[in-house]
Amino acid sequence: MHIGIDARMYGIHNRGIGRYVERLIENLAKLDDNNRYTLFMTAEGAANFKLAGGKFKIVLADVPWYTWGEQIKMPFLIKTSGVELMHFPHINAPYFCPAPYVLTVHDLVVWHFPDSRATTLPAWQYQLKLRAHHFVLKNSLKKARQIITVSQFTKRDVARHLKIDEKKITVIYPGTDKMLLGTEKLPNSEAFNQYLNATFGVNKSYLLYVGSAYPHKNLERLVRAFILLRKTYSRHWQLVLAGREDYFYKELKAFISRAVPEAAIRRDIILTGQVSDKDLDGLYRGAKLFIFPSLYEGFGLPPLEAASRGVPVVAAKAAAVPEVLSDAAYYFDPENIENMAQAIDVVGGSRTIQDSLAEKGYERAEQFSWAKLAKSTIGVYELSTVKNTK
Repeated sequence: MHIGIDARMYGIHNRGIGRYVERLIENLAKLDDNNRYTLFMTAEGAANFKLAGGKFKIVLADVPWYTWGEQIKMPFLIKTSGVELMHFPHINAPYFCPAPYVLTVHDLVVWHFPDSRATTLPAWQYQLKLRAHHFVLKNSLKKARQIITVSQFTKRDVARHLKIDEKKITVIYPGTDKMLLGTEKLPNSEAFNQYLNATFGVNKSYLLYVGSAYPHKNLERLVRAFILLRKTYSRHWQLVLAGREDYFYKELKAFISRAVPEAAIRRDIILTGQVSDKDLDGLYRGAKLFIFPSLYEGFGLPPLEAASRGVPVVAAKAAAVPEVLSDAAYYFDPENIENMAQAIDVVGGSRTIQDSLAEKGYERAEQFSWAKLAKSTIGVYELSTVKNTK
């Protein structure tokens, strides 16, 4: 079968979906000898693509996602490529897609959080964008041969709010990445800790968050909880927020300037900006705790990545997070700043709890792999083909 993959978001610089696309393709290369693939990629993605062999053909598709150009140009590129089945790893399938397709839904965050703070557009333009997003989402789901969701939570969310038959939906969990600096339980060397200090200013025990700064990520409450930890609980740790600097991180930085008048506390809140895979691995390994305060997640990969490195996770009891982490995290109410600070203090102050969470985290992370994701995705491709012949 000739399968097309919309890989315009290929690469970790496109955050979670970019990592999903990259790891899916890498593992299809290892596991699938029965199909051939056409990858629709941007010039940047194509330049960074390193897999050799004749299994993959690249079609340049410098078409911005969520645009009218996507609706016009992508169908032409798909049709001329001759693919028999498309896989869109996000909800933005063209309305007039000329081939049957599989769709991956990571979450319905825009559906649940149509927050004007989550955009740089004027209010009227954002409302038009929301309407267009909802239209594209409903159409994409309706026309898809099969739908992949990354959790049971998202499957139920799609079925409940968009009236999609659950028989059409397959849950396939993402995986966790391999260690870059050694085995799972190997701590950072002293030299690498000195490097983290020189590069990011990390010079004491620190709490780590990895991800974007969209409003639903709840980082303003995390900052306020950190202030409580310093003032009420006398925890003189640092807070490290690792994510690519964009409009939302700049807004968070401005919030920190307003909300944290004490210079000593403000200095201990570190925004790293974009980090390499190696630096990210080291930041995970060196963290005292990993904190995940998000109000809504379709899966939540960063806390699972932290758990795979033996870092105790303290997380929001919300959305898909408890499904993914199970008993490998200590939970708090993400809307309650005091409860968040108290949970962090309890875990941070107990070696027994930390060790228990670390062991449970190793065990939990082993249940997720990108190879499993690729193998199950091939099964969905085959199922879509069977349905297409009826």
